Amino acid sequence: MATQSLEDYLEAIYNSLNRRGHAKTNEIASDLGVKAPSVTEMFDKLRKEGFINYKKYEGVTLTERGREVAKDVSEVHENIKKFLELLQVSPKQADKDACKVEHSLSEESIDQLNKFIDFVERCPEEEARWLKHFDYFSAHGELPPAHRDKRDEGEE
Repeated sequence: MATQSLEDYLEAIYNSLNRRGHAKTNEIASDLGVKAPSVTEMFDKLRKEGFINYKKYEGVTLTERGREVAKDVSEVHENIKKFLELLQVSPKQADKDACKVEHSLSEESIDQLNKFIDFVERCPEEEARWLKHFDYFSAHGELPPAHRDKRDEGEE
């Protein structure tokens, strides 16, 4: 099993390959906020463990094993970020918090989070009005007026 640090590097490589078409030492260092020698050291470790193909000065590619781990970590990160944004957390803060949380969740929590995000994204808009109600509640600290009226009449 990959450590949190290894997963962070694999995710950064995966994102760089998807975004730029390549992953080079200086770019990964910049993305992760670390120094290039630390990246080179981690690249050697990832290569030895079979996660990447790496030749000095040529950048890296992911092996099938590395791509699988990186894709899973990236998906969990994105779903945590989406969940936090549903809770009205700003995208920038949601991204930061997702980084902190993505390695700490149990498999059960990850599975349910993935299902929840999938459900919300597939839910027909007219059936997902509770999300709009939450947006209003988050902004105003109370239920939307139409919802309050029904509640006052005892129709809920």
